[in-house]
Amino acid sequence: MTKNMNLRAMEIFVIVVDKGSMADASKALGMTQSSISQQVSNQEDLFAVRLLDRSVRPLTPTPAGQLYYDHAIRTLDAATGMWNALQKADQNSLYQIRVAVIDTLADTLIPALSYDLGKRYPAGRIKIWSGQTGDHRTALLERKTDLIITMDQMEDIDAMERYPLYREPFVLAIPTAAKKEGDLLGFLIKNLPFIRYSPRLQIGQLIEQQLRRLRLNIPHRYELDTTRAIMPMVAAGQGWTITTPTGLLDCRHFLDNVKVLPLPFASFSRQISLVSRDRELGKLPKQLARICQEHVKTVAMPQIQHNLPPEIEVVSYNQSS
Repeated sequence: MTKNMNLRAMEIFVIVVDKGSMADASKALGMTQSSISQQVSNQEDLFAVRLLDRSVRPLTPTPAGQLYYDHAIRTLDAATGMWNALQKADQNSLYQIRVAVIDTLADTLIPALSYDLGKRYPAGRIKIWSGQTGDHRTALLERKTDLIITMDQMEDIDAMERYPLYREPFVLAIPTAAKKEGDLLGFLIKNLPFIRYSPRLQIGQLIEQQLRRLRLNIPHRYELDTTRAIMPMVAAGQGWTITTPTGLLDCRHFLDNVKVLPLPFASFSRQISLVSRDRELGKLPKQLARICQEHVKTVAMPQIQHNLPPEIEVVSYNQSS
């Protein structure tokens, strides 16, 4: 009887009914509409009954579909309860925990996370890697990682736990030799190349969106993937960039030759959060969020605070995490 039944198919059907359409379920699950439709059809074939009335909008369960929906809700709740009970029974027996950290925070957070997770799971395997936000999002959806520290809160995907860590402003980073006062932006555009983040990165996309919103067409000569590649060029007087305070942490040894200033146009910021799949790791995501937040606040940021002008509110910490 259970050979062709699976919890994921039940979950997909429940979300289709809750959302009232394949399109909205597709957005919530991060799946294609065709995949969702196939899953529903497979369940209808399995039980030899029609589960959805596709002739009305929003999609409505048939009487058999409503019965299946009610049973699926109870089954999924029971499965979640079993998972949580096993997690609480012996957290130390967790075989492995996998964490992905946004590249600009890798050097800052990975040592602290490794130390804490090593203490929590002495018999487990700890895997932590860095990279880009888009790759981490995909890895979390495909269950290739358990937690991500990211710019992307994945608000378009249901069944995620989100713990905002902090919000930070974007800032201007220019060579200390650039002494021009007054129209600073005009001076920079005329005299120094703009070094931008690659638009394939989320931080690059966010910066470009803001510049377009302000109708600022800033020509660029260099396009690089990491702050670690950009800041040596700024320190050497080869250009200027737009970045963030915590992005500068990995490059703090270059800051003696870099001047950090508020943006000479409308300010904007980015939110850093810890995201995990809902109710799979018990209290661990919330505990790690607090550790990350405290480490950035008390250990990391003081290392560059003296390089930042007092008018920049460096980091706004989220108290709910």
